[in-house]
Amino acid sequence: MAKNIFGEYPFRPDQKRPLHIRGELIKHFIYPADKPHFSDLNYLYVSTDKLTVGTWQLGPGGHYNPPDLHAGDEVYYVLDGILTEHNPLVGEFTQVKKGEALLLPMHGYHKGYNFEPGIMRILYVIAPKIWEDQIPPMDFEDGKMKMYKGRYNDKLPKYQPLAKWNRHGTTDDIGRWPVPGPECRQEPALFYHITEEKKLLNIHGTEYPMLIRFFVSNDLVHMGEFILPAGGTGCRASEPDCHNGDCVLFIEQGPITVFLTQTQEAYNVIPEEAMFIPEGVAYMLINYTNSTVKAIFSIAPDL
Repeated sequence: MAKNIFGEYPFRPDQKRPLHIRGELIKHFIYPADKPHFSDLNYLYVSTDKLTVGTWQLGPGGHYNPPDLHAGDEVYYVLDGILTEHNPLVGEFTQVKKGEALLLPMHGYHKGYNFEPGIMRILYVIAPKIWEDQIPPMDFEDGKMKMYKGRYNDKLPKYQPLAKWNRHGTTDDIGRWPVPGPECRQEPALFYHITEEKKLLNIHGTEYPMLIRFFVSNDLVHMGEFILPAGGTGCRASEPDCHNGDCVLFIEQGPITVFLTQTQEAYNVIPEEAMFIPEGVAYMLINYTNSTVKAIFSIAPDL
């Protein structure tokens, strides 16, 4: 894994353009590379100066070591299996199922396990940047994790639980979901598990509405689902949109046609492929199929 790939893949910041990410454009690497038995398999789609998007996976019984942390907020979306995630500093554990998401705040240590019989796969976004200048993984004192009958439990931080977040959101919560960014980055950094009922619902468009379900929407990153049903007058299409940040669309159910309204270019993007749309480029999503399609969006820094 070349260190300089992050922040400038598949192009440098001054060379950004809309790009269909497929085939050989999807980079493969294992992390950490110096411990193949305790690593996860990664597929890198995009890494710009604003965000990094990819997938990683573990086989049955797998986990990665040492624990990881990043120089940005990270959001997981479970594509397959069940993720068991461990916060080694405070002894926090959570299990995230297929279709659910998890917010891992900036500088919060985390460690993933797969205790299921099948492959566990995660789609992730990290913003604004994945690592600081040093080569990962970050230093972590081996064995000093807070867990069941852990030797160091009494020496590691204790915390007072934050107030429960247990309500339906509104349009005004866009940009501060599930909590405002500065709040989620308080010490110690805790996980936020976004189950189906905790996704922030919204609708884009009035004449041609498209359902949006935000997993996370804060000052650094936005991730969620664009859901476009079939049917309507002719094909079903979203209304034009553009963003004040880089956008990556990962197709989970498709194909989806991504139409750039200014250049009138069209891209037919199938499941497991992605579309990169730079800041300020207007686009529409078109569903030419007879069933619902879904794209997982990652946008940074702003909608």
